[in-house]
This record gives sequence, C-alpha cells and structure tokens, in this order.
Amino acid sequence: MKPIETLSNEHGLIRHYLDNLNLAADQIAAGRHPSEAFFDKAVDFAKTFTDGFHHFKEEHVLFVQVAQKKRGEVDAQLDALRHEHERGRTLVADISRALPGYAAGDPVKTGELVEALGAYTALLKHHIHVEDHVFYPMAERTLTAAELETVAAEFDKQHERHGRDTFERCHKTVVDMGSILTHVR
Repeated sequence: MKPIETLSNEHGLIRHYLDNLNLAADQIAAGRHPSEAFFDKAVDFAKTFTDGFHHFKEEHVLFVQVAQKKRGEVDAQLDALRHEHERGRTLVADISRALPGYAAGDPVKTGELVEALGAYTALLKHHIHVEDHVFYPMAERTLTAAELETVAAEFDKQHERHGRDTFERCHKTVVDMGSILTHVR
C-alpha cells in the first residue's frame, strides 16, 4: 500500500473513533453515563494509535520528507499541523484528568470531560480534512516515486516496532468502544 493511502486509511479509523467520542458526549448530555472502560479505551487509542502510531509517522517521516523537498516553502503549514497534533495531546490529557471526577459523579469534572471531548473531536475532524484534501495531495505531487518508497520503508519500520497487527488491534478497540456505548444506561 502507498504511504499516503496508508495514512488516509488510518484517518478512516480515527474518524470512526471520533464518532464514538461524539456519541459518548451526546449520551452524557442526555443524562446517561458511558463507563470508565469506554474512556480508558478512548485515552489508550488516542495515545497508542492516533498519536504514537499515526501522528508519529506524519511528524517524523512524511513532514520531514516534504519539508526537505520544499526547502522552507511549507514550514508554516507543517508547523500548524504539528501544533494541532500537540493541541490534541493536550486535550487527551484534559480528558484523562477529568475521568476520576466523572467516575465519581462530579458535575464540574463531567462538564470538563464533555468540553474536552468536543474540542478534541472538532480539532481532529478539521485536521483530518485538511490533511486528506490539502496536505496529502500536495505531498503526493511533491515527492517522487523513490521518495515515497523511502517514506513507505520508514512506515514499515514503524509497523514492525508497533506490531504488524496494530491497525487490526486498534480497529477492534474502536469496535469494542462502540459496543460499550450500545449498552449505556
């Protein structure tokens, strides 16, 4: 699979994950309470897949390759994408910090959780749209076939490091999260 196609497929899984987060926030707003297990899976997915696997490949492989090729022409755009990744990390930390209070029924912490969920999902949905429709097409036009093969080889190293079944394991996590939400009261 081509590296840009790989990243786009990963975006599909992340969008499914974000849909689960939106549903959980809607359930909380309706007075129902998704379990701590749901949110534990949500935080783990964000740290493991979204940030540790997907964003790592973007920031440390694709962005670097494009920056070298463009020689400063897209530095501002790359900085904006990196900033959004960092903002996402901060929001995941906010979600994680709010969970003990949410579990204890604290309405302030529950509000903080819902707010962080909304900010995180909005941020990533916009971010994914920009990458899929602006950045990735530009990267494909910019990089030669040989350079894209280099990117693919680096992605393979990440897949080896995380496990060849990372996508499948994380897909199962997202499906499990959806199942948990169907049983919320």
